[in-house]
Amino acid sequence: MSPKTPTEETPIDPAAGWEAAGRQIAPMLGSYSAAIITSSDELAAAHVAIGIGLAEAEHRRVAIGDLVGEVDPIQSLVSSDDPHGISDSFTYGVSLNKIAQPIDTTGNLFIMPSGTGSVADPEIYRNMRWQRLANGFREVGALLLLVAPADAPALQELIDQMDGVVLVGTTPLDFAPYLNVLARVPAPIDPNEQRRRRSGPSKRRTTTSKIVANTTAVPPKKPLPIWKIAGLLILLIALASVGVYMNWVNSHTTATVHRRRPVAAQPQTPPPAPAPPKPETLSVAPIANPADSSNAAAYAVELESFSDSADATLMLRRNRSYLHAGTISPVPVGTARELYYKVVSGAFPNRREADVLLDVLKHNGVIISVPGTVVRTPYALLLDSAAAGTTETQALRPYAHLPLPAYVLAQPDHSLKVYAGAFERPDDSATLMATLRAAKLNPTLVYRTGRSP
Repeated sequence: MSPKTPTEETPIDPAAGWEAAGRQIAPMLGSYSAAIITSSDELAAAHVAIGIGLAEAEHRRVAIGDLVGEVDPIQSLVSSDDPHGISDSFTYGVSLNKIAQPIDTTGNLFIMPSGTGSVADPEIYRNMRWQRLANGFREVGALLLLVAPADAPALQELIDQMDGVVLVGTTPLDFAPYLNVLARVPAPIDPNEQRRRRSGPSKRRTTTSKIVANTTAVPPKKPLPIWKIAGLLILLIALASVGVYMNWVNSHTTATVHRRRPVAAQPQTPPPAPAPPKPETLSVAPIANPADSSNAAAYAVELESFSDSADATLMLRRNRSYLHAGTISPVPVGTARELYYKVVSGAFPNRREADVLLDVLKHNGVIISVPGTVVRTPYALLLDSAAAGTTETQALRPYAHLPLPAYVLAQPDHSLKVYAGAFERPDDSATLMATLRAAKLNPTLVYRTGRSP
C-alpha cells in the first residue's frame, strides 16, 4: 500500500484554509480600494477577509468591517473594552477613528466591529456614506473590506458603492451577473501547500529537467519537402504585398481627408463641474496649523446642550446680540455616544476672559435655568479667510445657508477667518466635518485663533 500524502493524513483546518485562500487571492485586489466579502458561510467570508487583510497590510493600510454582527473570526480579534462599532458610527455619528482598532504590530491592519446595535439594517447598507468612505480609502491608497452575509438586505445597493465583490464558497447571488466580481474563493486551500509553494521552486526545477531530458530523447522531425517550402514562401510574399498596398491606400486616404477637412468651430467649454465632497478616510486629519497651538483662542462658554439641533439653533438666534463668536458644536456624549448640540460662545486666549463672559451672560438672563460652564475648546473647522477691511457680514454671507452657523474671528493683521464649531478634542469635529463636506465645502481642522470683531 502506498504511503498517505500529508493532505490525507491531516485534514485541512477550515479556518486556516479559508484564511490561506484569502492570502492567495489578495494580489487580485491590489488595484482596488473597497470590496465586499460575502458568502452564505459567514465564518468563511470573515476568514477570507482576514487573509486578504494580512497580506495587503504588508504594504498598505487595511480596514476590515463586520456587517454580519459580532462574527466570531473578527470579534475574536477585538481587544478593546469599547463596545462601539459600525452601527454606532452610522446611527450616532461615532468617529471611525474611535471604532477602528489596530490588530497588528505594523499599525496597518484595523478591525471595525459591528457595534452595540444591529448592522442588519437596510438603511445602513444603502447609506451613501459608504461611497464617501470608499473614495477616501481610494484617495489615500488604502483598502476597505466589508464582510456581509449573502442574504443581507440591500446588499446589492452596498456593493454598488464599492469597487466590487469577492464571492466565497459556492452560494450564488441572484444579482451576481450584474456585479463586478473581483475574485471567487470556492473552497479553502491547504495552508501547508501554500507555504511550500512560497518556500522554494526545487520541485519545479526537478520537473523541468525531466521534461528537457525527455525532449532530447525524441527523434528529430523530418524536414519539409521542397515543394511545401516553396509554396510557403510564395504565400508570405503575397501577404507582404497586400500589406504594403493597404498601407499605401490608408496613408493616401488619410492625407486626402486631412487636405479636404474643413476647419471645425471651436467647441464651447462646458462650465466646470462642482467639486465632489471631500471623501472620508479612516481617521480625522491632523491639525493644519500646529504652530498656533500656543496662541489659540482656547477658552469659551458652553451655555447648554440639546439633543435636537433645532432647539440649539433657536437659543442661538434668540440671544445673538450677546453671543459673540456663537456657534453650535455637534458632539457625541457619554458612553452611549449620543449626539448632542452644544451652544458655545466666545473665543479667548485665557480662562479669565471666559469667566467674565459667563458672568455677563448670567447677569443679562441668557443663562438662567442651566449653570453654564467655561470650557477649553481650542479646535475649530476653518472655512475661509477674508482680507483686512472685509466686514463680518460680508465674510459670513457665503455661509448663511449652512445648517449650523459659522462665525468670524479677527486676526492680529485685521484679516478675518471664518470658522464653524468649537471642540475640546480633534475627534469631536468628525460629525460637523461630514455635514460641511455634504454641503460641498472643504473645511480644515485647525487651532482657532483671533478675537470676536
